[in-house]
Amino acid sequence: MDSIPTGISRARPLFNNRPFRHLWAAQFTSIAAVYGVTLAGLTLVEELTHSTTLNAVTLLSAILPAFLGSLVAGTVVDRLGRVRVLITSQVAWALAGLLFWAATGFLPPVWAILAVFATNTTMALVTQFAMSAEYALLPDYVGQAHLLQANTLFQASLLAGEGLGAILLAPLLIKTAGGPAVGLVAAFLCLMALALVINLPRDKVRTRRPSGEGRDWAALVSDLRAGWRAIARDRVLGLVTIQATVAASLLLILIALLPGLTSRRLAIGTENVPFLLLPGGLGFILGLVLVNRWEGRLSRLTWIGWGLAGLGLGIGLLAVASGSAVALWAILASFLVIGLALAVVIIPARTVLQERPPAEVRGRVISAQLALGNAAAVLPLLLGGSLADRIGIQPVLALMALVALAAGLVGLRLAPGKAP
Repeated sequence: MDSIPTGISRARPLFNNRPFRHLWAAQFTSIAAVYGVTLAGLTLVEELTHSTTLNAVTLLSAILPAFLGSLVAGTVVDRLGRVRVLITSQVAWALAGLLFWAATGFLPPVWAILAVFATNTTMALVTQFAMSAEYALLPDYVGQAHLLQANTLFQASLLAGEGLGAILLAPLLIKTAGGPAVGLVAAFLCLMALALVINLPRDKVRTRRPSGEGRDWAALVSDLRAGWRAIARDRVLGLVTIQATVAASLLLILIALLPGLTSRRLAIGTENVPFLLLPGGLGFILGLVLVNRWEGRLSRLTWIGWGLAGLGLGIGLLAVASGSAVALWAILASFLVIGLALAVVIIPARTVLQERPPAEVRGRVISAQLALGNAAAVLPLLLGGSLADRIGIQPVLALMALVALAAGLVGLRLAPGKAP
């Protein structure tokens, strides 16, 4: 028994790794702050306007800047230094939280709503730089031997931070102290995160700027293209980037369809959507454990391929279940499968994006994938429900299942059998 390393024993060196602990704790703390302010902003806009259009604008005020930021985040991270960008990000988040508190607490409604948009834009924009810096730093701090375990812990804390901010922190503060208090607490949390990252070891590798007049602009353009060139030249990186984007896009479309699925097929009310997602969260945790425990038995591409195939299976089951007599139980089971499959895709994919590119362009490769994911997020938000209204929810789910299966089969065909 002792000869078989468990997930905990493999991760133990990470818990003894001070830079990793500080980076991990800072990520959890700051993401809770960001999601808390985001939910508080949506709640405030709904209370003041009761406008679905303005709610959509509130979401877009986060998604569109995130896409634009991800286009340049990798270049900034690799040029200026990952720790420096991370420190600046914490300061910017704290200032955005203070802006939210002051504007929503003391300004007229119109200005308060504009402040919500500004806060969303700032936090979403800064998040792209912070995420690129965090994931680019991980290989330097933990080494390739523990990279998958580190990504597993990061993904678990990301979900925990999102849940803490959106499900616990924001609702509790809104009920007890009012919406503006969320911004004040978020600023405090970001300052705590700043204290954790300010003394992190500096980057081992940084992109050098060419000297001489007239070269800066050309160098900047070259830097912006470097991440995409690295992806295009590496068949595995290109495949994994596309597969990760497919998984993220399908998840967003699925979330966009959930309200219609619950109200039209299950007749249980859209307020019960979070309860349907609980099995998905459980499945995701099971997937994290599965990948972390048995990572060496399959290659990264094989894990990702089977994960996408499982995602197709889960979405296909959802399509069938949404028209059956035992729909609720079958839908809960399908969300369990979907959650597990997403973990099997996300953790190995993120690890590949960190370990395959050269260290000096790692940030740009990561931000390039984030850019694709953010671009893919806009379409489901604007058009996700439109196709379902025209042809029905079940056909759309069936089409999504085929896309996931196709992406998974392509990955399995190209994947080696054993882990690299």
